[in-house]
Amino acid sequence: MKKLLILFLSVVLALSACSDNSSNVPVTGSSPVPVNGSSETPVTGSPEAEAVGGRESSGETGSEIAERPLPVDPEVRIGTLDNGLTYYLRSNDSPGGSLSLRLAVNAGSRNEEVPGSGIAHYLEHMLFNGTEKFPGNELTETLHSIGIEFGPDINAYTTYDDTVYELDLIIDQQEQSVATAFEVLSQWAHAATLDPRDVEKERGIVRDEYRLSVETGSSVISSKFDDLYTKDTPYAGRDPIGTAAGIESVTAEQLRDFYETWYVPSNMAVIAVGDLALDELEELVQAYFHAIPAGDGPPSASEYRSAPNQDPIFDVATSPEQGYSYLSLDIRLPSWDSRTVEGDRELWIEEIIAVMVENHLQAAYEQGGLSQIDPPHWMTFEHTRGLRYYGTNLRADDHSTALTDYWSLLLSLKEHGFTDEDLARAAESIGAALASALQAETTIQDSQYADLYSSHFLEGNDIGTLTDTMRRVVNILEDIEVGELNDRYRQILDSSGPILIAVGADPAEVPTAEEMEAALGRAEPGELPASIQVIAELLVAPDPAEAVSAGPLDVWPEAYEWSFANGARVVFAPSDISDNTVVLLAEALGGWSAMEPGDRPLAQALATRAVSSSGVGDFSPAQLSRYLEGRTVEVTPYIYETTEGVEGTSDAGDIETMFQLMHLYMTQPRVEQQAFAEAISTGRNYLALADSNPDWQAGLAYLEARYGRQWGWFDPLASHATLDSLTPDTLLDVYRQRLVGVDDLVVVVEGDVDQATVEQLARTYVGTLPAGEADSFVNRRPSEPEGVIRHEIQLGPDNTATSATYYYEAPLTAITPAVEVAGDVLEVLLNDRLTEDVREDLGSSYTTFAEVTLRLMPEPVVESLVLVTGNPDRMADIEAEMTRILDDIISGGITQAELEQARSVVADDYSLISNYDFINVMLRRVHTDDDELPTPDRLDQELSDLDLADIQELAMRLYDPNQNIQIVRVVP
Repeated sequence: MKKLLILFLSVVLALSACSDNSSNVPVTGSSPVPVNGSSETPVTGSPEAEAVGGRESSGETGSEIAERPLPVDPEVRIGTLDNGLTYYLRSNDSPGGSLSLRLAVNAGSRNEEVPGSGIAHYLEHMLFNGTEKFPGNELTETLHSIGIEFGPDINAYTTYDDTVYELDLIIDQQEQSVATAFEVLSQWAHAATLDPRDVEKERGIVRDEYRLSVETGSSVISSKFDDLYTKDTPYAGRDPIGTAAGIESVTAEQLRDFYETWYVPSNMAVIAVGDLALDELEELVQAYFHAIPAGDGPPSASEYRSAPNQDPIFDVATSPEQGYSYLSLDIRLPSWDSRTVEGDRELWIEEIIAVMVENHLQAAYEQGGLSQIDPPHWMTFEHTRGLRYYGTNLRADDHSTALTDYWSLLLSLKEHGFTDEDLARAAESIGAALASALQAETTIQDSQYADLYSSHFLEGNDIGTLTDTMRRVVNILEDIEVGELNDRYRQILDSSGPILIAVGADPAEVPTAEEMEAALGRAEPGELPASIQVIAELLVAPDPAEAVSAGPLDVWPEAYEWSFANGARVVFAPSDISDNTVVLLAEALGGWSAMEPGDRPLAQALATRAVSSSGVGDFSPAQLSRYLEGRTVEVTPYIYETTEGVEGTSDAGDIETMFQLMHLYMTQPRVEQQAFAEAISTGRNYLALADSNPDWQAGLAYLEARYGRQWGWFDPLASHATLDSLTPDTLLDVYRQRLVGVDDLVVVVEGDVDQATVEQLARTYVGTLPAGEADSFVNRRPSEPEGVIRHEIQLGPDNTATSATYYYEAPLTAITPAVEVAGDVLEVLLNDRLTEDVREDLGSSYTTFAEVTLRLMPEPVVESLVLVTGNPDRMADIEAEMTRILDDIISGGITQAELEQARSVVADDYSLISNYDFINVMLRRVHTDDDELPTPDRLDQELSDLDLADIQELAMRLYDPNQNIQIVRVVP
């Protein structure tokens, strides 16, 4: 069901589908949108309802209705300034007190005069290097001063088709955060300095991003995909990152030419969504953008649509770093004008077909009709604005046979066709996802709306109300005949040849192009698999248990707790952060630390994976999937080092199903043969990656260095011999050791549900769980190794992405809110220093990153990771500068101004409370007194009291230059 909800949100809220060549949208100056944007739900049978559903209405021909633009939500104000700039504005109080801004530019690498130059992407970098009002580093310093951190809150991206700049901020009148953010966005739109010296300075940073994006083993494979997807299309050879030669040769003059050609008001949109009145937002747009000269309009947009490739494409993509093999199977879909009623209808038809195909694939897999290892999938995805696909990946012991089986099923569907039952099943799933999203509409976040309106300007995606969208899609589902779906499916298979790519570590380990072509040729239609039996109910509800104690909790407003005789506790708090959403986390102490040496990979990676893919109780995976199709619920069991449990989310209406699944995963788990085989195959893939992939090798090198003599406990890999010895029963036994039988289980629930409902579910599905023997976690961790341990990872021939990662650790007597706040501020300070002194000043690193984390179990510890990437020839200088920064911080080199900037960033982070904040606080109650819990109020108070001495004390404790683990990736 989660897949369908994601499908709905991606298709309706941010549908990345094709649109026509124009980037214009219906605008009305500073007035609200036209009448066709009304959010009033048309009654069935009215002309408006008929048009929304794609039917003919009186006074209009079918063709006129089909070409009608989709309705626009009247809550969004769309307009144009006199200079041609488009703006989208919405007043929104979710999460409240915040604002999301976007500058959308309808130009990307497809618009570059010379393919492969990377100018559009390079220009995106340069806009962070200074403008007329904010030269040099003043721009980032200014944004820091209002609590905006580079990365989470300020970012940008460049695609083949467009470039988007993002600012997310907390509204603070004293800081004048809104005015500052609008001014920065305005400066980006027209006042970039593009100083030649800054262009040269940035070249090494862009070149390192290219190194990370293209010059790695995984990038070699992804580049092959890109080449094949874009072959013989307007996108061919125009990867946004460009080429190494292009990056090395970009000049300030070329950047200026692209900027002045494409960054013109008529080719841009400003999007503002947040907790301000529409009129105020419109005044801000007028104030900061109306004076930008209109300039000349951009060149006529080039064609980006491409006809499906009629002939099949077969190719191989390999790299020694890949580790394991699979087949990629994709089919290019037609381009549709998503701005229109008809284009939207065509896109939904393709989604309906995808749901029906996947349902048949799942049935065939469970009934032995498919020979692949992992469960099958079939879904739509977008590679560029003009290139959309159906696609899947297959892992198998015999890829040729698996391909023949898979394609035979697709041909069987082509021959026999879908049935009314198939359509009804798909309609039920899609309808449930629509209803779920509609109920959560009031808590759609600022950033979600901002991204949606950006996509509307750039691609014409649907921005009607969810009520309008639901009515339109329901009409499509009610009106469409299964014959039309069959015709469309057959047309796609007949007109678009499949793109097949064999991926692996060695060409000898994957099918050749000729073998894939032969496997496809052997496919032939057969009988369709039998329908999956429908489950009437998951389980008969147990008789509710009485709580042995119950009462409110002072530590959190409206929180309530029930305790049961089996040792389980349920803690609940209502929340309106996300309408129609309930979050659950059930956790107990123990984990694989309470098991035997060597059990970590079995428990953490394989057993939970096999159980999650095996259904529950008496029901197979396909039966469970079928049961959940009309519901929005997801539940996943886990076993970590010191804890085990179940995490889940659901709609408010499906909360009982979530509790039932939790109960079944803790009473009636099962391991099916297919799920077992997939888990074992995954274990073998991990071993292959450990032998070949530098990311895996780096992670393992750290674990070995850190845990030394206790390696038997911490080794995340099961050996080939161990994997050979496993059976479904042994994996099920590993799972049952930790997750069947409760003693100290804490179930935390928060969301859009009332207390009486949670109490009844807690008594029914938690209080009745079988009690187990009392146990807890065991501290298997040795002391941190003495001295500096350095380990080098030799990169392969495809990889030049060198990096250095330093790990630090220090014990704590306790983890208090004061320590948490100091760690959060230290992390921001360190990231700021790394960005400024390593990335910007040295100019050879794209990625600089620091993380400070606090770990409660098995003992209180503060840990930190510091990572830098860079030019292989400059890594010695980069590491030296990283070390100098750490030395300066522990020596008291942080200034009061730096502290205040970091404090502002962290304060903004603390102001955005999520459901998981409550869950984390409640789980901490197992280890901490209530008066030491990191509640929002307590964190705010500690942040206010924080001073430079607190930061230095934590830094001195943590960043010991004579005790750390260094994992560096080097070229031979």
